[in-house]
Parts: sequence; structure tokens; C-alpha cells
Amino acid sequence: MIDDVPPRSRRTFVVLLLLTVALSAFVWASGAAVIDNEPQVSANVSERYHSVDTLTATRSVVVRTNGTAATRSVADVTLVPGTDRERVRFRRAGSNRYERRVSNGSVLWLYDRDRQAVTVVNLTGPPTRSVLPGRLQRLVAEAGLTDPSGRPQQPGVAPLPVVPRRDGAQPTPGATGEYTVEYVETTSVDDREAYVLSVTPTANHTDEGYRQRLWLDTERFYPLRTQTAWTADGTRRSVTTTYTNVTFDASVPAAAFRPDFGPGTTLERLETPDTEWYRSAARLSARSSIAVPEPSVPSEFTLTYATRTTGRVEGVGLRYATEGRRLTVAKYNFTYAPDGDERDLTIDGRPATLDRGPTTSLSWACDRYRYTVRGTGIETERLIAVGQSIGCPAG
Repeated sequence: MIDDVPPRSRRTFVVLLLLTVALSAFVWASGAAVIDNEPQVSANVSERYHSVDTLTATRSVVVRTNGTAATRSVADVTLVPGTDRERVRFRRAGSNRYERRVSNGSVLWLYDRDRQAVTVVNLTGPPTRSVLPGRLQRLVAEAGLTDPSGRPQQPGVAPLPVVPRRDGAQPTPGATGEYTVEYVETTSVDDREAYVLSVTPTANHTDEGYRQRLWLDTERFYPLRTQTAWTADGTRRSVTTTYTNVTFDASVPAAAFRPDFGPGTTLERLETPDTEWYRSAARLSARSSIAVPEPSVPSEFTLTYATRTTGRVEGVGLRYATEGRRLTVAKYNFTYAPDGDERDLTIDGRPATLDRGPTTSLSWACDRYRYTVRGTGIETERLIAVGQSIGCPAG
């Protein structure tokens, strides 16, 4: 669903727009596979991840600015990985307006405790497939922990040397050649053993402030913790998400993904705009009264579809993809002034905000329209470059 739900606040808006996107967005990386031990398990990384039917856990998210914790949220979660089915109950309000969030995959219920009200959102759009399992397999391989079939091996010692594979083939570089993945150690997150991987830019990469560390469960390869840090306009920011009290394949009743709010609760249905889908930007332009953005996207990306949204919010959207990575560009007739502390950088002289998470989102206002560029598996600087190529065009 591309930017078709109006927000009550900027942060809530970003959350709503990303609700139909499965957990994803790890950076593509370069490196080499080191073959020095027998596989540790019989299945490959992607298969191990896909074998997780359900997950129950306590999830904490901490956002820091220049080393100081700015926001923190703690929630009890029940998830079906790779789908939109979830049940989230926040223990502390933090920056979350809604105390509970429940989704059965097609309908989302958001419970506002203070107002005793539930906002009902119909999740629409073409089905999305989680790209996370394939990315995790690639990252583990680049860290040197898998054989050519993707099966994990006993970890070595970081930093990993670059050596030929046993079969004589040279190591294959990552998709961008701009990041390096290294195995750091095997440690524990709560009571579960985890491989720790470090993702850093190569020496010739300009995004030198970017750092990511992943703690992957050694049995199921689910990310038990992710920590991402970056610098924008001189401000150092980081987001750390941790899962504790984890239980895989817990017996979860179907009712867990249906609402159970009391009879006195007010239901508010969020109007869902009509969306039309096109195979090309040219066909979209011919049908839309809103000028369609013309972004400069990385050459490996191709347009998969374009959208036109009408209703309470009107807008256009473009979706690009390549090898599991996604990039979307949206323009809609809804603007709002960001708070002073939400300004991360500028696009064509306009204040812009950057939200990091499973999907990185960049947004800014231009006259009576708002633009949003989002990427899954795309480096921050490349996402910003796409935004800068759009700028603030006349009309």
C-alpha cells in the first residue's frame, strides 16, 4: 500500500504506511565465504527461518540521539514471520499512541486506550513476500559461515580473510560491493545463543558513519537483536531492537489475531482510498492529474508497477525492485509541518525527515504535496540520492 492513509502525526503516519511490510531491510553486503569446517546444521539459513511458524517474545526498541536514549518502547508480541499477522501490546506508552495492535493479515485494529477507541484499517494492495530470509542467508554467507549451498558452518575468527572457495571459484562480491560483513562472536541474547555479524561500509564508501550489528539465533536464524547507527547533518542516531523471552512455534490460537476489545469501545473505520494499478509510469501519467515524479534510481532497479490513489488523499506512487530489494516513491496532496527535532536533513532546501527501521523512509513537503521515498535493503545515502533527484519540482 503506497502512502494512502492520512496520519494524525508524522510518526504515526510512517508506522501505518509500513504495517503491510514484513520485517525486512538488512543491508546487502560484500565479502567472502571461508570454507573451513563441516556444516553445523542440515538445512540452509532461509529454510531455517521459514521453519518458524510463530514467535512470541518481549520486544524492546530504543532510539538514541548522540548517545542519549530519546525514546523507548517495550511490547509483548505474537508474530507469524513473513506475514502481516501480529498481536502487539505495549507495556509502556513511549512514543506509541496505540496500546494494542492486532492484525489478521487483511485487517488491522489499533486500540487507543485513552480514548477507548479502536481504529480499523483495511490492509490493501498487491501481496508482498518477505525478502528477509534471502537477505539473512546472503549476510551469513558473506560473513563466511555457510558453504555454497547456504548451510551454516562453525564460525571462525573475525576479521575473516578473503580466500578462494574449496571448489576453486573466487568469492562472489556483494550486490553493491560497498559493504563488508564480518562474523564477530557467538554470544547470548537473553537465554538464546546467537551469531553476531557486523556490517560496515568499505573504505571507498561515502556513508562511513553507517554501522549495523545483527544477533542471529543460531538455530532458526531469526534476528534476536539488530542495532543500526548512522550520522545525518552532524547528529548521531541509532535504533536497537531486541527480542527476549523468545519462544518459537508456540501454540497460538487463531483468536490471537482477532480483536478482543470491550463492548464499550468505539470503532472508527479509517477511510481507505481507491487505488488503481498500472504497469508503467507513462500510463499512470496519462490517467493522473498529479504530475508523476521522475526519480533517478540505481540502474539495477526496474519499475514493477505504478499506482494512482483517489479519495480523501490523492496521490501517485512508483514501485521498483531488484533481487529482493525494494524502492518506492510516493507523492500525495497531504502536507504538515514537522517538529523542529524531526528535521534530519534538507531536500532542495526543504526540511526532510529520515526514519530508520526495517524499511528506511525519507519524506519532505514541496508546495502542496508531500514526497516519500522508502527503501528495503538500500543504503541510506543511495535513498537520499533518489530523494535529491526528485527535489521540489514545479507543479
